[in-house]
Amino acid sequence: MNFRILQYFLTVAREGNITRAAELLHITQPTLSRQLMQLEEEMGVQLFERSQHRLKLTQAGELLVHRGKDIQEMVEKTELELKDTESNLHGNIAFGAGELNNINLLGDILRAFQAQYPEVTFDIFTNTTDIMQERMEKGLLDISLAVEPIDVENYDYIALPQKEVMGVYMRADSPLAAKEKIEVADLIAKPLLLPSRLQVRSKILHWLSGSIAQMHIVGTCNLVGNAVMLTERNGYYSVGVCYMPVLESRVCFRALEPAIEQRVVLAWRKGAKQSRTVQRFIQFTKCFLGME
Repeated sequence: MNFRILQYFLTVAREGNITRAAELLHITQPTLSRQLMQLEEEMGVQLFERSQHRLKLTQAGELLVHRGKDIQEMVEKTELELKDTESNLHGNIAFGAGELNNINLLGDILRAFQAQYPEVTFDIFTNTTDIMQERMEKGLLDISLAVEPIDVENYDYIALPQKEVMGVYMRADSPLAAKEKIEVADLIAKPLLLPSRLQVRSKILHWLSGSIAQMHIVGTCNLVGNAVMLTERNGYYSVGVCYMPVLESRVCFRALEPAIEQRVVLAWRKGAKQSRTVQRFIQFTKCFLGME
């Protein structure tokens, strides 16, 4: 499959209209229609359901969009990596990052690194550790800022000095906001929102052990930002790591007692072929943290 034709297909899929896609691609409508039909013949499947006014993706078309975006991202990333030279780094580093306080440390490292290599750029993809690991396996992410546990057999990593502290987000006008620490008994019968990640949720359930039957768990959420918004809107008590951008005027955070702390790492795939830029960043980070 020709990469240029794949780009044509993705543009048509996004626009849902041949005429508009042809204008964006600066080719004629008949040429674009012919290229799409040739792609369908080559793939042996129908990619679009065609009507007079709009194109609708078939199931096969939706799959190709999903895979095609990964391929497009990988090609663009590879082109940037190939431009690297030992003397003049100007590639791109794709980071995965959870909503963590350690993003501040990563920012400090990036600022120092770019001061030395000003042509280097970066992309940050925010999600849970599990999703970031999936993207690393596909080669779409170079390095992830992640909360342990991670698969140490498949990843190398740098452990960061600051741990993430688990606690409870609540409305600022909640009676529990007057407390410095939150104990298990404080959360009995409160509407609890827990993290989606199984390993993290298991730690919290262990912390709640002995009182789980008295807990009112309303659901799970995979990102702190959304959990905080639901906390403010619905009065939930959301358990998660402390994340600095919380607005104390409306929502506050109180740490758990006894404490739950989680180590944070910068992780990358073992044995993965890395660009010079990524290799240099890993080495630079170790020096920045006093490891070399």
